[in-house]
Amino acid sequence: MLKIYRDNNPILAPMDDLPWTKQSVFNPGVVYDKDRFRMIFSGNDGKGCIQLGYAESTDGVNFTVRETPFLPPDPNEKAFDHGTTEDPRVTLLDGKFYITYAARCVNMNDWVNGKRTYDPKGEHAIAWERNNRRVGLAVTTDWQNVERLGAISSEHMNDANVVLFPEKINGKYVYLHRPSSAPAWLLPMMYEPGRAWILYTDTINKWCSGKIAEAWNMKDKIDLPDDYMLLAPEQKWESMKVGPSGVPIPTDDGWLMTYHGVDRKGIYRVGLALLDREDPRKVICRTPSPIMEPEGELELNGPYPGCIFPCANVVTGDEIRLFYGICDISIGTATMSLASALDHVKKFKV
Repeated sequence: MLKIYRDNNPILAPMDDLPWTKQSVFNPGVVYDKDRFRMIFSGNDGKGCIQLGYAESTDGVNFTVRETPFLPPDPNEKAFDHGTTEDPRVTLLDGKFYITYAARCVNMNDWVNGKRTYDPKGEHAIAWERNNRRVGLAVTTDWQNVERLGAISSEHMNDANVVLFPEKINGKYVYLHRPSSAPAWLLPMMYEPGRAWILYTDTINKWCSGKIAEAWNMKDKIDLPDDYMLLAPEQKWESMKVGPSGVPIPTDDGWLMTYHGVDRKGIYRVGLALLDREDPRKVICRTPSPIMEPEGELELNGPYPGCIFPCANVVTGDEIRLFYGICDISIGTATMSLASALDHVKKFKV
């Protein structure tokens, strides 16, 4: 059995002195840079505004939080991320730190209260009316300045859990993502569970189709991305959906990938998969049982009980440090051995 050690969680929780984090602090993307852990996390003010903040630590447990948000919603009312910015992942690639994040065009409370918006073309597109989550890309080199690179997922889909690989493969940028035709909490997900997909693109900040229907003359890789289904739910603990978690870890055995699985009761658990090093479309191994599941009062109770949502798996030496959201209210961390994780997942060949 793979041993996973939780630290003295939560390592970050809502902060009354920072109003933009007053309700919750959750779902962090983390990277190790210059002897410190750099964290981009989601902060909720309790008024429907979710935005990304920055924190850093030398030990991965004790974090210092910057007082002002790092990537707030775009003030432009026509922007896809005018309402929220949340659920980041962070990838170091070619000397730059790329941040993928989920976003909504309308503040959550405003949308619940009936506010709707038009797309940038002035059309009342159903995707914008539903306040679908789209995925944005941003980049930083110094953790002080951040540049928005725009929306990278389709306005006609819900998309989330987008993770950029830390290197090009066969000259292409490679992303993991979890697209769906309906928000994750709606009934259609019961019949068409969420799956993890893997996508190849020549352009790091543009890979979605701008069309809602597949016409007879659409051209693959031009109108449609070069996209492949990677993981589908197989076990009872992941029957509702599976989605990518942290940035895949390059090893001699392949890409070690963490992912989350959700059952029909909405409980989140964590699994491992091993992807081919040269062609990560090929799943070599996959754990049939979760390596981590909610436990204890902290993880079994809260605004979203039973939810542990990992967004980062940072390697230092032989240690993998997981960072995860707890019940949509706080942040936890846990560690496991890289060698042990590889030994464990390799027992379960696909």
